[in-house]
Amino acid sequence: MNIRLGVVGPEDSLILLRKVLHEFDREITLVEKVYKDFEDLRDIASMAQDVDIILYSGQAPYFWVKSNVGIDVPGIYIPRNGTSLYKVLFDIYRDGKDVSALSFDTISPRDIEETYMELNLPLPEVFTMDYDKYLPYEKLIDYHKNLWAKGKTRAAVTCLNRTYEELKKLGIPVYRIYPTVSSVRHGLERAMMYGESIKLKETQMALILVRVEDLDDILYESSSYQLQIQLLELYQVILGYGDETNATVTKTKDTEFMIITTRGCLEESTDIFMGSPLLRALKANTHLKVTVGIGFGRTAKMAETNARQAVRLSKENGSDCCFLVTEEGKIIGPIRENRLNAKPLSDLNLEELAKKLNMNVVNLNKLKASLRRLGKNEVTPKELSTCMSISQRSARRILAQLEEKGAARIVGIRRMSGKGRPSQVYQVLI
Repeated sequence: MNIRLGVVGPEDSLILLRKVLHEFDREITLVEKVYKDFEDLRDIASMAQDVDIILYSGQAPYFWVKSNVGIDVPGIYIPRNGTSLYKVLFDIYRDGKDVSALSFDTISPRDIEETYMELNLPLPEVFTMDYDKYLPYEKLIDYHKNLWAKGKTRAAVTCLNRTYEELKKLGIPVYRIYPTVSSVRHGLERAMMYGESIKLKETQMALILVRVEDLDDILYESSSYQLQIQLLELYQVILGYGDETNATVTKTKDTEFMIITTRGCLEESTDIFMGSPLLRALKANTHLKVTVGIGFGRTAKMAETNARQAVRLSKENGSDCCFLVTEEGKIIGPIRENRLNAKPLSDLNLEELAKKLNMNVVNLNKLKASLRRLGKNEVTPKELSTCMSISQRSARRILAQLEEKGAARIVGIRRMSGKGRPSQVYQVLI
């Protein structure tokens, strides 16, 4: 199984990563992205199109990309933990510096305390800036500089090359923590395992169920012969879709059809479930009322069970859409026909986007700021109402308006605790 692995980091980190890669005998297609400054990662989306997973040299580039660039490819980073401290502490001790008065970044307080305890070193107070989101270089530099200026530290220890270089220019004794061979090896193993699981998901069975509804009404308005003609025309449409997507089509009964394909093929044909070409073809070529449901599963039976649940959801929502039920039971939908925009939303400036979405600029800016604070683009109305300090009714209206304009889509349903009704989860695409 060939894994297309993207690796991202400064040149010195990638040198070590390349050496460790030689230990792996698995099939790997390597795509590298070397950066000097985080701004060099602005175009990482082009690289992301060619890989299954991205391995970042550390958490700083990982969180920067997560905060500043919208990509769908999963990523993991090589952590800086306690084992990374041993070498740098030895270097500081050898240089005659006081190891009990250091400022750290990236490393957690727990890792620092445990490492000092194992080495039997004195540690009166821990100074570290551990983080789980992107922090600008300037903030890290000021943190180290201020502790040095107050006389609380004798040297700085950083994981970032830019911070290291800037502190050196300021005349502050500084040491850089590099990833260890073992941490790089562990990161690569995790990336391989993650990539293989993604590949297996791509080949997971996907079953699309198409069912004709309200036959009594159709027979009341037309003859049995005319109904058979319409059903044959419907079958031709479904066969055409199956041929275009390399899927297998079977007729389980006169009014029910199954399309068997893989998750990877389905994701590609629906642009990751942004719309349904099958729905569009059915609407354009038949007057029959049909419902469509999609199910994923490890087995044919599981996929069919999930597809039948999805059909029920589609029928409840008016049959002009389809739902998808994943192997884990997650519900995605409603999925409608593909939306065609004259200009991608990502290419619009704030004023153009506000006009396109029929929102005022202030509310749109507030919405985007709220999503940045949440650190994600998948939200429920309740989460959005809390973050924007508005009512849940207003949040639902905003999300429904975005969904109507193609700037959001419903990707799931979250069950609430207690007796509360399920809440839709929206993915905001701006």
